[in-house]
Amino acid sequence: MSMTQAAFRFPRIIPALRGLDNWEHLLDQDAQGAIFILGGTINTIAEPVGRLQLRGWHVFLHVDLLRGLSADGDGMRFLAEYVGPAGIISTHSQTVQAARKVGIRAVQRMFLVDSQSVATGIAQVQASHPDAVEVMPALVAETIRVVAQKVPCPVIAGGLLRTPLQIRTALEAGASSVSTSNVDLWPWATGGPR
Repeated sequence: MSMTQAAFRFPRIIPALRGLDNWEHLLDQDAQGAIFILGGTINTIAEPVGRLQLRGWHVFLHVDLLRGLSADGDGMRFLAEYVGPAGIISTHSQTVQAARKVGIRAVQRMFLVDSQSVATGIAQVQASHPDAVEVMPALVAETIRVVAQKVPCPVIAGGLLRTPLQIRTALEAGASSVSTSNVDLWPWATGGPR
């Protein structure tokens, strides 16, 4: 069974690293959650991915923000063979499809700015069959509810989250998970605030 065929359950809170500056402090935690890395370069990403995954983290790379990599079929094969992330994140349907073809899980990111972007995003997700869809910003609870009812995969809400109440609101609206770069909210990913 390929990685994309196996069921994967995203945790409720997903730390999102804006780059590779602060990943090492997560090595102290034996979390079984997911981490989104939103940056870096192709020649600096392998070490963090490998070391974090050895600690039990499932690392997802935002390939649209990964410098030095073409997000096509060859780029996805390179990631699968030489970096080995648990998955990728992309706003592009063709990148999601290329990742899934080589056995990498894929999260399709949708920016919800108006009603047309909602309709277009839903159609793209239905065509590309990602493992999950991330809707941004996370503060659009009613739109999260609409997307969650119309796509056949888990919905991850991300962007602009500042409080536990905002996390709860997104989850109650139908998101199965939230991703956040707000370090103050990360302790929730490892069992709650400490």
